[in-house]
Amino acid sequence: MKRRLVALLAVVLAACGSADNSPQAQCERQADQDPTVRSIYRGDQGDYTRVGVARSNLLWAKRMATLTCMQEKGLAPPGGVEPIRPPAF
Repeated sequence: MKRRLVALLAVVLAACGSADNSPQAQCERQADQDPTVRSIYRGDQGDYTRVGVARSNLLWAKRMATLTCMQEKGLAPPGGVEPIRPPAF
């Protein structure tokens, strides 16, 4: 019984230690909660999973949300070159 408990504890501790809590990882996770990203998830009926306009729009929206978060934390310079926005068909 103790061996199982020790093994389980080792697995749990390893999982906790592997979480990426860097500011960029936090912003990437926060990007999923961005209103634009959420509207793409809701409105494209799964088209964002395939290569195409919907996928390009999703990747662009996530990139912009991540960049905005990084700028708010003072970790990315303001301004700069905006990523190319996919065409809206």
